[in-house]
Amino acid sequence: MPNSKIYHGDYSQDGYDQGINNSKQHKSKNKFKFFKAIHPINYVWNFNNAYDSFAQNYDRGYLDGLRVNHGVYNSNQGGGMSVDSYENHLRVLEETRESIVSLIRPLKLIVNRYQKQIELAHSAGFMSNMVEQLKTKQQKFSIKIDEMVELIKRHEQTIKKHQEIIEDLKRQAEDY
Repeated sequence: MPNSKIYHGDYSQDGYDQGINNSKQHKSKNKFKFFKAIHPINYVWNFNNAYDSFAQNYDRGYLDGLRVNHGVYNSNQGGGMSVDSYENHLRVLEETRESIVSLIRPLKLIVNRYQKQIELAHSAGFMSNMVEQLKTKQQKFSIKIDEMVELIKRHEQTIKKHQEIIEDLKRQAEDY
């Protein structure tokens, strides 16, 4: 019942489906798919519940997809542990770096979409008081997004430093 989803802000199924699809397709986590799934009304009505239900179930779906991809259906099944090596550490660091860097573009798109939603609200005849409040919230939101992008860039630099250190350790180990 689509109207029920909008009224209650329950995007659990959408989140789970997006999570499992991304995982099965070996895509990095991207909870910002939420902004494609959400009905425009839920930007104002039940936004927190809509986001929380989507995000929590996205994580569950993503984890289930990983389990399917790797054939891990029970955490008590022994084995499956990979050998600890510099290559594995470098691979994990690179995947992590790519994942966090891939968030920058969607974050910037969210700010633009938010601005467009405000413009749509204004042209749809929303009261100017409401539109002004949305603009104020959008400005604060934009600042938070900019801070988040900067944080991502700092984390990327930290990961690169760790990669360099591990590469150096790997070279030292090969010299022995």
